[in-house]
Amino acid sequence: MIYKFSFIEKLLLSNDLIPHPFADAGCIPVLGKSLGVAVKLKITDQLGKNEKSADEIARGAGVSTKGAELILDCLTALGYAERSGSGYRFSKRGEKTLDRNSPQSMVNFIEFSDWTLDATANLEDTILNGKPSQLNLEHFTEREWELFSRAMIDIAKTNVREIASKIDLPPHAKSIIDLGGSHGLYSIALCEKVPDLCAYILDLEPVKKYADECIARKDMSARVFFNTCNFLTDELPSSQDGALLFNIIHGFSEEQNISLFRKIYQSLNAGGKLFMLDQIKGVGGRSQLSMATTAFMAINLFHQANGNTYSFEEVKNWCEAAGFKNAKLQKLKAPGFALIHCTK
Repeated sequence: MIYKFSFIEKLLLSNDLIPHPFADAGCIPVLGKSLGVAVKLKITDQLGKNEKSADEIARGAGVSTKGAELILDCLTALGYAERSGSGYRFSKRGEKTLDRNSPQSMVNFIEFSDWTLDATANLEDTILNGKPSQLNLEHFTEREWELFSRAMIDIAKTNVREIASKIDLPPHAKSIIDLGGSHGLYSIALCEKVPDLCAYILDLEPVKKYADECIARKDMSARVFFNTCNFLTDELPSSQDGALLFNIIHGFSEEQNISLFRKIYQSLNAGGKLFMLDQIKGVGGRSQLSMATTAFMAINLFHQANGNTYSFEEVKNWCEAAGFKNAKLQKLKAPGFALIHCTK
């Protein structure tokens, strides 16, 4: 992200004397694509704490020296790399987010974002027709499921502790369901927090291997389980104390969400809670970064899955229509993100 500006640049930008489309339509899209290419072609894998020449990095990645140098200059402009003399190395940000061995690595998210960018090539048709030409999720290849699943793991790593700390399950909760829980990291964190809790991930078969990896890594196979399930059409387990619906409602229409909320309501015990994590319109007030997050997600989900992002009032109304009460919103650190919970 470009965020360092000189005093003169700030002044010119604030008065639109530097045309904003120069960055919005010119620099940012190409720099974003360059970041995706850097990861896909493993140019970033050649970087480390010690400087390397562009030629050495190019040989390691199997790309042209000229191409490597151009990409490395883009990484430097974005703050992921540093250049001193004729060599390049990771900046602190690059080492944290682009090193595959870093606990905070985001390379899988970057690869999936690059796929998403390519998939917007026919966005014009979606906007003209008012509907996507196809629901991409229904046509995912095995490789695309991997890109998606590992990107979701990268995202979860950034907020799982914060979210687990904010979730207050009913006293003596024993069992929860995690609809579309994919990797299961949120369920695992809650089971670590609540000693007697068990969790059931309900998701499609292609993501099971990634949940199994996370469950095994956390040694949670005795308490976190994956059930192959299409939660829109299949019956949900009953007598549950809680339900997680994380990054799900943005993929569905209002009618689908209300129907799903009603199914979840029927699956919960009295006093059971529904927790929703999503990008919520208006949660950031006048923050442009928050508005950008929810607007980007809305158009992306509409194009990919006929989805949208919604306001807290819309979600609250759905909760009440399904029978839930006391819907409340908790703003999260990430711009545009919030946790909404309600009670049966």
